[in-house]
Amino acid sequence: MSQAGYITIIAMVFQNAVAFLLAWACDREMRMKNWYRVIFFLPPVLSEVVVGQVWRWILDGNYGILNYWLTNLGFAHLAKNWLSDPQTALTTLAVVHCWKGFGWGFLLFLAGLQTIPRELYEAAKVDGANAWQSFKNITVPMMVPVTILVMILTILGTMQIFALIYTMTGGGPGYHTEVPVTRIFASMRGSSRFGYACAQGITFGIILCMVSFAQYMVSKRSKA
Repeated sequence: MSQAGYITIIAMVFQNAVAFLLAWACDREMRMKNWYRVIFFLPPVLSEVVVGQVWRWILDGNYGILNYWLTNLGFAHLAKNWLSDPQTALTTLAVVHCWKGFGWGFLLFLAGLQTIPRELYEAAKVDGANAWQSFKNITVPMMVPVTILVMILTILGTMQIFALIYTMTGGGPGYHTEVPVTRIFASMRGSSRFGYACAQGITFGIILCMVSFAQYMVSKRSKA
């Protein structure tokens, strides 16, 4: 459970921050912004199994392309067995998960930004507000409901991560990247304890429902 919590925290901070910044950039007047929107939304629609296999090849300690480029650029001391080293495996998986999932947050943040009336920014500019003041006093308050929704979906999605981890590490090395769903799967497939796996699944589902309800109450209170 702690491994899933670690990945969730990184996703809530890093993944959603990147998603918001990219959405904010695409909401402004810029060239080729429609192309950027398509590119940023590509990772989430790709198969997790395919993504896992590709990143496993990129991060391979022996013939991975990441270590190859690090070595050629003079950073050979940074080359590691990214998915086999207990010190880097979980963080590496978290970064890949963020790359895979930031597009959903990007789409929701962009939709939220586009619902903010442009007249508010124009009025603030007339009143002498600078870009930071407009962002702090208009964008941030108006984006609170969307941000809470993105946070809820991030927690639920990350806590249920399975295919990416199973494809890249299988929960290893040891149990350093094991998350609740891989544990449930191992109980069912590895030891054929179907009743125990079912009980684990129900308990995990109840925990997710409680988390969703708690965040819903926070969202409801923030709107009041």
